[in-house]
This record gives sequence, structure tokens and C-alpha cells, in this order.
Amino acid sequence: MTGQSSSATSADTAYAQATRYVANRTFDKAVLFFADGSHLQLQHTGIDTRWAKASAEPSMADRVCQSMRLFRLNAKHLQLYFTDGSDAEFFVTAKAQSHEEEG
Repeated sequence: MTGQSSSATSADTAYAQATRYVANRTFDKAVLFFADGSHLQLQHTGIDTRWAKASAEPSMADRVCQSMRLFRLNAKHLQLYFTDGSDAEFFVTAKAQSHEEEG
């Protein structure tokens, strides 16, 4: 990432503010935590069930959620696609993978 200026993308912001990513064992529910204490809950359990919800508004989770156009959630990664054309990938660490998602 090159400097944080007004030209920072939504992906740059998500990377800079995210503190932790956890997913359940089946990788159909996940939570992305942010430095301001907020979190983004995501679920993708089939063709008809795909949603993301911020824990609070206004918050970093809400800002990220509002700027997303799509997400991909699977055992490989969580990938967020933003309206500005940028995207961000998050990976579960071995330690985080052993925990179920909160809530």
C-alpha cells in the first residue's frame, strides 16, 4: 500500500482498519473486526442467502458495508468487492480457524 491519502481506495481502508477475521468451520458465516470496535457480519449459505451487516452505524464496519457491491466467502478467503473497483482479501489464520464466529 502506498501512503494513505484522499485517493485511498475502499480496499486500502478495509486493510488499514481491519484487526481480525474469523469464520465458522463451514465457511458460510464470518465476522470482520475493525479498529474502532465495530464488526461486519457476513453470511453466504446458498444461492438465496447472502448478506452483510454492520454492528453499528456510523462505524468503520458500516462504512465498509456501504461501500461493498459484493463479497465472496469460502474456505479459501473472504473477498470484498467495492463500488470503487477495488477489492480486499482476508484469510483465516490457523488460530482463528479453530474458533466459531461470534453471535
